[in-house]
Amino acid sequence: MKLFSFLFIVSLSLLLSSCEFNCSIGKKDEVTGAAEVKDGARIYNSIQLNASGVKVDKAYLLFDNSQRVPDDNFVDFNGPVKMQILIDSGWVEENGKVLLGASEKIVTEKGEVVLEEADLFQKYPDGISVEDSKSIYLSASLKLKEGMPPTSFTVSFRIWDKKGDGFVEGSYKLYSK
Repeated sequence: MKLFSFLFIVSLSLLLSSCEFNCSIGKKDEVTGAAEVKDGARIYNSIQLNASGVKVDKAYLLFDNSQRVPDDNFVDFNGPVKMQILIDSGWVEENGKVLLGASEKIVTEKGEVVLEEADLFQKYPDGISVEDSKSIYLSASLKLKEGMPPTSFTVSFRIWDKKGDGFVEGSYKLYSK
């Protein structure tokens, strides 16, 4: 009987040591992972970000299917990677529109420029709605050759207000699997 009781207690303790209890309440944020807080902005995916004249709420990376890029920024480059920046305030509004500019540059780890766009918003000469200016996506799309060794890319960006002094600029790295 003592042997049976001993085995039961040992078995129960092994079973309970592999269990995890979890509890949470309140509204869940759609972005999870490690965030750096800088000037009140939550910044994910090791995005290096500087803003002036604009209050940034959040910045993070997404795949085309709206799933978050892992915190380590390792991607398979089968589809575009989008950076989303959520802006609280700061753009100059004129007649319900905001006139923005955005540039993007992608550089290999060897320093070769793969892509460089001077103004991604030039196709909106009349500006964009105030609501749209609060949620900005910039997309980077790269295709790697089959069997290519692991590599990394640095994506640099700048978003600026063509009617004011506000801007957001920075960079992030993407790593191939």
